[in-house]
Amino acid sequence: MKHEEKHSRLNVLQHTPEDLRWATHELVAQYRAKRLKCNTIAEIGCGIGFQTIAFAQECDKVYAIEIDADKIARAQKNAQIMGLKNITFIHGDALNQEIINKVKDAEIVFCDPERLPEEKERSAQTIKPNPSELLRLYQPITKKIVIELPPQIKEILFAGEKEYLSLNGSINRLTLYTGSLQTCETSAVVLPEEAKLTSLPKEEKEKAIKTFKTTTQIKKYFYEVDPAIDKAGLHLELSLETKTELISQEMNEENKQEKSKITFFTSENLIQSPFFKNSYLFLGDTDFDEPQMISLLMQKKAGKVTLRFPIEPQEYWKFRTKIEKQLSGEKKVALFKINGKAVLGEKIENTLGTVIYRLT
Repeated sequence: MKHEEKHSRLNVLQHTPEDLRWATHELVAQYRAKRLKCNTIAEIGCGIGFQTIAFAQECDKVYAIEIDADKIARAQKNAQIMGLKNITFIHGDALNQEIINKVKDAEIVFCDPERLPEEKERSAQTIKPNPSELLRLYQPITKKIVIELPPQIKEILFAGEKEYLSLNGSINRLTLYTGSLQTCETSAVVLPEEAKLTSLPKEEKEKAIKTFKTTTQIKKYFYEVDPAIDKAGLHLELSLETKTELISQEMNEENKQEKSKITFFTSENLIQSPFFKNSYLFLGDTDFDEPQMISLLMQKKAGKVTLRFPIEPQEYWKFRTKIEKQLSGEKKVALFKINGKAVLGEKIENTLGTVIYRLT
């Protein structure tokens, strides 16, 4: 995501390029501030204050704790620029008992910990402050503790609601809500629509799995699933919500390296949902063989072809140009590889103005 898009007033707020790399996007900050609205909130790891600003606009009182002196200085200046006077800035280590004593009236504690920029595989053990230590020290103050975790983290050993959030179709945040802030086991949130899908209770899920429909047959329409749904593992819930079927992607020795990273659903009727990143009219499929693909593309009057299957970046335009040079149509289509087949789809523009589902 482009750094210049992270805040509507970025031109007047203080920041460095490195600050912006880790800063919370304004829409994400506003969403979480609304969810955590209360009288008094303590924010650990406030950085340059983008999330702090949102909290101060929703809550009566905000404690903003930051161990980096330069960052907290910029956060204070940013609060002044925004005209906010209900923030108490605290410089120091959030695990220090003196600082903990200063925020004893906090109803909610929110922590955005520091992550190692060079780390290839994210782990709860390498983020600071340590989540286990944070929970131990702050739970005597409040059970309502919220911790941001890396979305790529492999294992989460803490109890709470795991909320995977995407922004404009890209995964953005994983937030753990504990105590009474937990509303379910796992959830997916899509911004800017602010649509939320939650996991079914265990007993309901076990019952629903027995009737969960998957298919290898693409119907009239097919859909790319938003990555927040994938991360949260809410395919069953999405199928029930939208009355669509998950396209099962077969795995074998021949195609295991070629399985699409995209998850697809399909239906006979057009379904519009904020949890579908893109929707397509199914135009047909054929063997993943160049002559056959060209024949099908010509039949469908294609002129421009977007490649939507795993391909090396340096090969993308080489392959696309080779294909398009053989076409003379005007239609723009997307070319997928699903279960070893070349699949053509015509993108359908999403007309959702609000969060609704059209089951026609």
